[in-house]
Amino acid sequence: MLISESRKTSYIIIDKDQCKACHICISVCPREIIRISEGINQFGYNYAEVNVVKAHECTGCKSCAVMCPDVAISVYRYRNLESDAIS
Repeated sequence: MLISESRKTSYIIIDKDQCKACHICISVCPREIIRISEGINQFGYNYAEVNVVKAHECTGCKSCAVMCPDVAISVYRYRNLESDAIS
């Protein structure tokens, strides 16, 4: 199975219970895919979350994860399966 280059290549996961809503990740995301949730985590913070409408725009730049002082964000990239395709 081949995955088109136009499909999502990266995604992020935010640990809502580690997030202290500092908003740094929101300010550094070039695609504006992170927002503050209306929900509250176990410490009473409105944690950061991925805007599902824009999640497919993630480029995997890792700016959010690098800047997060609470290490609450992980960035993952899909492997390019087209280059691994077997003829």
